[in-house]
Amino acid sequence: MSAHELWVESYQGEVLGETLFGLLAERQEDPGRRRQLEVLTLLERATKELAEPVFERQGFDRGDSAATVASATALADALADTPWEEFLGSFEPITTQFLAKYRELVELAPDETERQIAEAYVAHEEALAAFARRVLGQEAGEPLEMILALPHVAAASAAAS
Repeated sequence: MSAHELWVESYQGEVLGETLFGLLAERQEDPGRRRQLEVLTLLERATKELAEPVFERQGFDRGDSAATVASATALADALADTPWEEFLGSFEPITTQFLAKYRELVELAPDETERQIAEAYVAHEEALAAFARRVLGQEAGEPLEMILALPHVAAASAAAS
């Protein structure tokens, strides 16, 4: 897979995550879970935005965001009755798959700037995986800690406040 294809797939993954988590947050009645989903939405949006300079500099097309939003909306509807723990349990195979893609982006980066963006994508996916493990009691620590510690999330959170 080319760097362009990987960036488009990665970017669209963030579009999907932002839409999915946002829709689930709107529907979530439990305030604690709603807050977690709102932070995950911010994580996906801030990570997506990190790649904008790569697309601008390389002249890459970002892919079909409208189709991705439609898929995420259908997925949110399909997940409506899924138990919270089962939903979080679905993160592991997805984060493992995307970590491989993001690590490949690090290897393919033509310069330090793009490498740093790809490394931020890796860190974001590791934090997302840790979040799910922590909520499920598989790992010690505050679930949102690693996400909120990411520089691009902290900056986006401060800007939103």
